[in-house]
Amino acid sequence: MLNVKLLRTEAKAPTVAHPGEDLGYDIYAAENVTLGARGHAIVSTGISVQVTSNSGEAMGALLRDKSSLAARRLIVTAGVIDSGYRGEIKVVMENLGDTPAEIHAGDKIANLIPYPVLTGEVVVVNELSESSRAAGGFGSTGKK
Repeated sequence: MLNVKLLRTEAKAPTVAHPGEDLGYDIYAAENVTLGARGHAIVSTGISVQVTSNSGEAMGALLRDKSSLAARRLIVTAGVIDSGYRGEIKVVMENLGDTPAEIHAGDKIANLIPYPVLTGEVVVVNELSESSRAAGGFGSTGKK
């Protein structure tokens, strides 16, 4: 369940275009913003949220790009919303293009994807269990 508090008159509640099929909620801008060429901006949504699972467990959320904006080279560059956060959702956007881009109040700007809280206790140990990958890092998979 997604509980939403509208913080200003320009705010619009998140929507789901295809219930039961879409992974996330569409999130809307609550203001007009111009992102300069190769620039960035923090875009206000005018909402705060509380996400819970169907069984009532607290959940966080991730903010991700809208594919239609990513195709125009407008991307979301931050996006972890902790379960206990109750402040305004603001979307950090980057314009990778060579021309300015306009965002208007009411435009869809991001996807909000509910996510379970999986963090647990941190235990410092002297050794970790063995794995087939071991310490193989970037690009190590598939090398012979």
